[in-house]
This record gives sequence, C-alpha cells and structure tokens, in this order.
Amino acid sequence: MGLRLTQLDETNRPAFERLLAHVWQLSCSVELARAVVRWRYDERASGGGTWLVCHDGECVAMLDSFLRPYLLNGRRIHVREGCDWYCLPKYRSLGLGIRLMKKMMTCDEPMISIGGSEWTRAILPKLGWKRLPDVQSYVLPLKARGAAGAILRDRWPVYEAYVRLVPEFLPARRLRRAEAPRVGATSVEEWRPGAPALLPPAGGRGLVQLLEPGDLDWMGRMPDGLARPFGLAFSLGREPVGFSLAQLEPAPTGLDGRIVHVLITHEAQEIADWVMAETARRLAGLGAGMVRCLASTPQKKIALRRAGFVSRAPLPSYWWSNNIALSPSASDTGYLRADDAIPFSTLRAHHSSLPEEEAPASRTGA
Repeated sequence: MGLRLTQLDETNRPAFERLLAHVWQLSCSVELARAVVRWRYDERASGGGTWLVCHDGECVAMLDSFLRPYLLNGRRIHVREGCDWYCLPKYRSLGLGIRLMKKMMTCDEPMISIGGSEWTRAILPKLGWKRLPDVQSYVLPLKARGAAGAILRDRWPVYEAYVRLVPEFLPARRLRRAEAPRVGATSVEEWRPGAPALLPPAGGRGLVQLLEPGDLDWMGRMPDGLARPFGLAFSLGREPVGFSLAQLEPAPTGLDGRIVHVLITHEAQEIADWVMAETARRLAGLGAGMVRCLASTPQKKIALRRAGFVSRAPLPSYWWSNNIALSPSASDTGYLRADDAIPFSTLRAHHSSLPEEEAPASRTGA
C-alpha cells in the first residue's frame, strides 16, 4: 500500500499538520492553533522526536515524544514520554499504531506512560510494559460553576456551556487556610515567565520527575490564550525547600487552575502542607473555580487532602526499558509529563479570556 515509516521533517510537515488538526480538533482561532503547534513542536526545550506513517503523501498515523531528565534512585537519567499517539480509523486494522510504538521502544531511553485511553492501558502490558504505582488525581472545587463545568467537560462536554447559568460567585468548597510552618522564618517568592527561578536540588525515592530551567522557560513562553503559568519558591530562612509550578487556564465556564509540578525537599509534612495550600490559595485568588493536581507520594497526597482536595480515579502508570533491568518501586510525578499540562479540552470549545496580568508580586513573608 506504499506505507512508509519516517520521522517528522520539513518534507512531511504539511501532511503532519493536517493529521494533527484531525487529532487535536481544536475550535479556537486559527492564530492560536498555529501558535500552539509552533510552541508545542518547534520551540520545546526537551527534544524527543516525532514518528509518522505516511501513505501516498499523506500522514495517516503519528506518535510523538518528549525527552526529559528524571532521577532514578538518585541517578540522573533521561526518560522518553510518549504522547499524540494516533492513527486514522480506516488504517487501524493494519496495526500502524503498534508499529510506531514498537519503533519508539527500540530507543535507548526508558519510557513512561501515565493514564491514557482505555486502549492504551490495555495494549501497553501486552507489549511488555511494567506497571508502576498509580498516580492519584485530585481536584479542589472552589466555585459551583467551576466544579460543574469540569464534570461536564470530562463526561458530557456538549452541555458545559449551560453551566454559565450558575452564578459565578457561588462557592463549592471552603478553601482551607495556608498556614506557614512553625519550624522557622518562612518566605514565598513568586516566579513569573522570563525571570530566573529559585529551584532547590531534587531528591527522593524511585523515579523522580525533574523541572529543568529549559522546560520552565518553555512553559513560560506558552501562547497567549492557552494558559498563564506562574511559580512559587518556598524558603525556610535562606534555604529553599520547595517550588510549585501552576497555571491559570481559560475554560468555557470561567477559569481553571492546574498545579503542574511540585518539588518539596524537606521531610516535614507541614512543609508539604504549606506548599500545597499556598499554591491553591494563589490560584483561588486569581479566580480559579477548580484546581487540578496529580500526586504519587504519600507526603503530597496527605498535603492535598489537608488543603481540601478531593481524590478522583487513580491513573495507571507504566514503564518500559531496554537497558534498566528493574522497574522503579516508587515515583514522584505529575502533570509535567509530555504535554499533560496543555489544556486541550478547553481549546476544543469556546472559552473565556484570561484576566489582565498584574505586576509580579514581590518576595513576602508567610
């Protein structure tokens, strides 16, 4: 049938973008869609690689990946994160998606998958992927409209617009106070895109996701209208003990918040409680009606529950490696993986605008 497996380059870029438009099915403006494609594929710092199957000059299947640093039992490695795994329906009987995945599985780097479709969850174990500890999903419904909109977007997106009938001011859940730890003088410094960030050195058991300055800079250059990222650096005295990267996302029913990545380097549970609660408080202050977060460590899970978050269905996590014999026994991962932090669901519907950005906050005591 003239099927050809290749990687993305300038010769097949137009065919790839036609397939990508079919995959993403965005309903935002053409300008925003082009900006997202350029930022997502051309400007990312992590590299990775995009594999395609082409037929008679058209792209019919694709599989993309990000390549990011992690710690594995304290040792720095690079892990490949698969995403945008898709095949046109009329070609699926040919097993092109499996062919692409098997091709990527020959790469030197290990691979990680979190969540995914029912089909993905069913096929990865059959391809030899090992199950990792689940990643727990959490939500903090702050406003009735935001909570209802998020539920409908996940289950019945066609009805989400009706949630606008719910008064915007009605609360859904009381935000718990972000109390500073009693272990010493504390401070919180806000990071804004374009500025250097105070990132403490990471550590921890098992597989630990790392936020690098390059990826942070890339997130900071997110197109206008997609989301607004910001970070918070937490310190005890002069010692940095945590950093959270969050973003405010325009949604059809208002604004959503997402905690993309959290690094906590202090063992005290009250430090984790402070980091999570303060990050949620800042998102609420910016108008978020719902906040999402993922967590896979006991410390973070306890902190999210104490901050008022509610757990949802756990996300299965899978691991593949040609070179590393043992699978990680524990993990510390979140929305930073691949493009999990990109709010595609809100780009598939008409959404509200982000409010005007205020001047960066100065360093303040907490």
